[in-house]
Amino acid sequence: METKQMEAIVLKAAGSPDQALVHRDEPIPVPGPGEVLVEVHAAAVNPLDVVNAAGWLGTPLPTIPGVDFAGVVVSGGAREGREVWGSGPDLGMKRAGTHARFVALPESWLSDKPANLTMAEAAAIGRAHLTAFETVVNLMEVKAGETLLITGGSGMVGRAATAIAHWRGAKTIVAGRHRPEGVEHFIDTSAADGTVDLAEAVLDSTGGRGADLVLDTVGGPQFEPALRSLRFGGRMVGIFSAPEPKISFSPAEIYNRQLRVTGLASVFLDGAYAAGIFDQLKPLFERGILAAPAVRTWPLAQGAEAYQAVMNGSSGIKQVLVPSGG
Repeated sequence: METKQMEAIVLKAAGSPDQALVHRDEPIPVPGPGEVLVEVHAAAVNPLDVVNAAGWLGTPLPTIPGVDFAGVVVSGGAREGREVWGSGPDLGMKRAGTHARFVALPESWLSDKPANLTMAEAAAIGRAHLTAFETVVNLMEVKAGETLLITGGSGMVGRAATAIAHWRGAKTIVAGRHRPEGVEHFIDTSAADGTVDLAEAVLDSTGGRGADLVLDTVGGPQFEPALRSLRFGGRMVGIFSAPEPKISFSPAEIYNRQLRVTGLASVFLDGAYAAGIFDQLKPLFERGILAAPAVRTWPLAQGAEAYQAVMNGSSGIKQVLVPSGG
């Protein structure tokens, strides 16, 4: 019997998007035990997807990339016919991802989509808000009145973290190359000569006390000054960054000031656990506490161009793929 086909993007080789990606038909996946088939109506392109295409994650090839999705359950399980959204571990790496017309997913990985968001907006939430919620709320346990420094704060994770911190009653200081709209406390780190002393600027902004928390989305040369920006007993979480030159700092920066420093590799978050975070995000969007980013949509046939747009920097605009019929 002939295998049913679907439109998909396939990661066939490591390299730039035009070298790595091909648009072609692939077999529709068959759900396994405990899994359902989701028709993908929209799927965001993340920096993680670009890194995956570049070959930095060691993904076995060929594969269908993509980690975020919004769509409809079309076969199997109690959620059949329901609109769902989310972001799963191993998608686009150890199992076929979401940059296709259909994706097979464990039913436990699914969360009901906010009713007030379009499919494209829901897909745009994905990995950025998952990472921001896990770092700011669950790992750092931000409290009302605390000050959170966000390096690379003009990126999607930084913007999501800013909004989530404000919801929790915290103050934010955003450090980045571009000032996001509505940000009150901003440190411009775009100077090529490195003349901006991040730690000094944070101390000035906090009356010499330092930040209670740091979310480091940049790493590299900004790690050490971000560390020095913390008050005694402060907490810091860093997220995945690209391969970078080695940096040096004194462990005394951590030990002598009783700092708590950890990292988050969101690709290893359990899928059901991630769905629980999306369940918590849902009412925040439905009540207007959080808002979806601006979105630009692309057909799957222009997937390489969407990946390239992410590489070039999107200035707060989320690139979202829309499969045919989505």
